[in-house]
Amino acid sequence: MSNKFEETNKYFQNLRPGEREFLEHFEKHHSFEVLKKEETTKEKAHEKIKEFVKKLHQDIENLPEVQQEAKIHHQPLEDVTNILSTALEITLSVGILEGLNFIRKMGNPHLLDTFHDLLAGHFFDLLVKSNKLKIIQ
Repeated sequence: MSNKFEETNKYFQNLRPGEREFLEHFEKHHSFEVLKKEETTKEKAHEKIKEFVKKLHQDIENLPEVQQEAKIHHQPLEDVTNILSTALEITLSVGILEGLNFIRKMGNPHLLDTFHDLLAGHFFDLLVKSNKLKIIQ
């Protein structure tokens, strides 16, 4: 077995469940076909990931159960960091949909947009580290 294969295998074993779930989405979802087939810029990759996360969010919002229980809650500014950290932890430990559902329940569109950016950055780094993206330097 080659050293590079062992390193890659060890890397994938250390992934959290939410990261594995995202990599599965990356492999299967049509949104990522362009990123898998050709080199891209960091900005373009971030945008594709963010679009994917936003689409998942829209799918959640369109569920009748979610629409029925939708309420607006305002969060103090000092709680934003804790909320984002918790949502990221949920996403990485359980999955993207659960993290999005948690942040959606906060009812703050600015917080939600910030979370989309945070996920796009994290998952971009994950795709680069796992050699799934070819980035133009």
